[in-house]
Amino acid sequence: MKRAGLFFAFLLPVLAQTTASRPNLSNCMNALASCDISKLSPTELKSVANAARSRNRENCLSGLASCDPTRLSSEEADVVGKMAARRNIRSCMEGLLTCDPQKLTKADASLAKDAERTRNFERCQRGAPSCDPLILDDAQRTEVLKLDSRRNLDACIKALSTCNPLLLSKEELVKAEAEIAKRNAENCLLGTASCNLWRLSKPDVERVRRAELDRNYKSCLQGLSKCDVASLTPRQLSDVHAEFLRKNFDACRGGLSTCDPLALAPGQSSTIAEISRRRNLDQCLHFSAACDPSILTSPETLLVSEAFQNRNGRKARP
Repeated sequence: MKRAGLFFAFLLPVLAQTTASRPNLSNCMNALASCDISKLSPTELKSVANAARSRNRENCLSGLASCDPTRLSSEEADVVGKMAARRNIRSCMEGLLTCDPQKLTKADASLAKDAERTRNFERCQRGAPSCDPLILDDAQRTEVLKLDSRRNLDACIKALSTCNPLLLSKEELVKAEAEIAKRNAENCLLGTASCNLWRLSKPDVERVRRAELDRNYKSCLQGLSKCDVASLTPRQLSDVHAEFLRKNFDACRGGLSTCDPLALAPGQSSTIAEISRRRNLDQCLHFSAACDPSILTSPETLLVSEAFQNRNGRKARP
């Protein structure tokens, strides 16, 4: 019993030291700054060293800047070198900035150059500013010139700032001018701000004038301020006047502020007066501030008085 007590007395400090070193071991295994190597046992030091070597090997295989190639074995350095060469070839084939052409073999350099010519041809086809015409072959240059001519013609037809009319042929110039004239005529017919009246042909001038008169007629029917009454025909003027009377009658019937009583026809005046009287009576019966008691008839005044008394009676009840 005494020996068992002595054994546990010896074991407890060892267990306490091992337990205390476990977080430190985890920190060292993960290469954290809080790692204290002096507290590691020989076995733990070996584990930490193996973890560091493994981590360095993975960094080198991934091509990271934290790789230390001097810590690799010959076999590991050979594998890492092959991986780096493959990555460099891929970067050069894709035209990336990480490409190091000096590390390419003659065959790989030739493949990378062909890939660059293909990419350059695609850029030239798109009209990209990074296109280098000097490395195009004759067939590619001919195709790119055709595409550039097509793009320039399209830009001239659309009147874009990128249009260069000096590069157009006679046929292309006639086509571009015809398309521009057609689009200008359509804009003038719609009355848009981009219309240039000076570029209209005589038939287009007549069409645009009729379209403008039609728009003015519709504006007058809608009662818009841009209506030009002087441009209306007698029939249109009659239609506009009739539409004005209809809208004015609806406004007066609804008690709107846009109502012009002086513009009402004789038959309309009596109708509006009756509607206004009924509306005033309803306002007075509901004790609205809009009520005008001065225009109430004697029977209407009695009705309003009774309504007022009934309301006061309801309020006086307990």
